[in-house]
Amino acid sequence: MRIAICDNEKGALEYLRSLVETSSYVNHVHSFLSLEELREAIEFGAHFDLVLLDIEWNLPSNGIDFAAELYPISPSTQIIYVTGYNDRFSQQIFLKPANICGYLVKPVERELLFQLLAKAWKTAEEWEEQKLLVQQKGVLHAIPLRKIYYLESRGHQVTVHTAEDRILCYDRLESMKDRLPEHFLQCHKSYLVNLDNVRRVERNRMVLKNEEEVPISKARYAQARTAYFRYAGENL
Repeated sequence: MRIAICDNEKGALEYLRSLVETSSYVNHVHSFLSLEELREAIEFGAHFDLVLLDIEWNLPSNGIDFAAELYPISPSTQIIYVTGYNDRFSQQIFLKPANICGYLVKPVERELLFQLLAKAWKTAEEWEEQKLLVQQKGVLHAIPLRKIYYLESRGHQVTVHTAEDRILCYDRLESMKDRLPEHFLQCHKSYLVNLDNVRRVERNRMVLKNEEEVPISKARYAQARTAYFRYAGENL
């Protein structure tokens, strides 16, 4: 798993990192001393399977607020809250939407942390299994759905656009639509967009989280707008 640890106490951050790095479930660990650093990393395309997130920041907003902000942007990212103020926050963590994996009280117990890492790994594996299978030049690609931004049809070819790749295959958009869940919305006769990766809807286009734009046809605008706001509301 790719893990982020975010805590403004350097000692606590280093201690957590030293524990996490010994887990066999972890491939990459990134440390952040501020919520803003973590926010910027995510905005520039970083994806984390799990965030170990301190709750108290001595700011107007706290870690619970940040997790709620992250949830519609990256619903697959799991959160383990970490706090030294159990009496203050234990009853607040479910008040705002988040993909909560667990809750740890400082000083963090190694065994409990490892149990939560195992739980998070299993959940991440299940999420990763949701894939679109396409064939490009005789090579079969299994593309995780969460990585797909949109599909673009040109003639008898469909290009699958992800954050990292453009995969061209010979297929029909309608056929691929039938193999995808409902949050892949057809906003134009030539485009299917993953609502998980839409940042906002404008009059004639959808702006994605990577700032690419996907056109919305006039005939599909009302439907696309309604579908986006319904989906966003269900995942807030």
